[in-house]
Amino acid sequence: MKHVRIPECSPWEDTGRIDHIARLAAEGDLTELAEALLQPAEGWDEGYGAVSRLRAMPQERRMALAALLVEQRKASHQVPDKTVRVWLVLAAVSPGFAEDSWCAQWNGMLERHAADFWWSQTSDDMPTLAEALLDAGRPLSGEVVGLLRRSALMGLGWAQLLLDRIPEPPLNPGELWTDRVLAELPELGDPWRRLIPHLRAAGPNPSARWDRAAAAVLDGIDPEAVRRTATPWLALATHGSRDPWNVTAVRGLAWLLSSPSVPPHLETIRVLGALVERPPVKTVVAAAGIRALARLDGGAARDELRRLAGCVDHTVTRKQIHRVLTP
Repeated sequence: MKHVRIPECSPWEDTGRIDHIARLAAEGDLTELAEALLQPAEGWDEGYGAVSRLRAMPQERRMALAALLVEQRKASHQVPDKTVRVWLVLAAVSPGFAEDSWCAQWNGMLERHAADFWWSQTSDDMPTLAEALLDAGRPLSGEVVGLLRRSALMGLGWAQLLLDRIPEPPLNPGELWTDRVLAELPELGDPWRRLIPHLRAAGPNPSARWDRAAAAVLDGIDPEAVRRTATPWLALATHGSRDPWNVTAVRGLAWLLSSPSVPPHLETIRVLGALVERPPVKTVVAAAGIRALARLDGGAARDELRRLAGCVDHTVTRKQIHRVLTP
């Protein structure tokens, strides 16, 4: 079995099967094509390779195939596995003529999957359905977008191809701090929404360039208002942020609150200390808290670092604290 990397096909697809589907699609033998599509190869659903060949068919031919699939769905309504298979293949051929009832079904399938799974693993079901809904002009929920983003980060190439089409929400929901951010953004307005991608782009070390860009995004907003807005977000993030799409934005909040454009405050020091101390916090986030405290002026921040040096158990984190305390 020969595998080709995305975007030619999904890694687990049999190129022989792709060629077979492509030949039937080109010849217009829709009855045999429908039969082949409803018999998944080795238990897998169609990947990017097969679906891209189906979508390359003229719309008239895809509509005729969809009509056959609808008849198959009616005939197999008491066979759940086959019914699901019909819905998936219908999503694959639907661009340009998706019906409202189809979209409702696909959306329900996506929502159930997002509720049950952290990422799509080696399944192309979710990108197939998501792309069909996007092609039909339908929005995806934040939970579904989060599933696709995590799947892309875990190496599902097809999900990665969809990310440019789903910029919203700017953070994945489902964590205490992101749910609060997403709830407040509509009222806060455009500068704060534009800040989120900048937070997610925060590197492992704060930099003057990053600080200047953050200040430019929030230009015209009172620095004290910035502090009062962002500090509660970071405080909630100290309870844990396990979503890999969101976690670098936590680091960005640490850089923002310790930047020269935001006035220092004892509450900032307290929250940054909690970011280091409170589990379950990823090591990358704890390191950000340490570096943010280290660049704050004044003795209170160093006092907090000394306190943390005496109470943090994690070996790497403790070494990082001692490193910034050592002249």
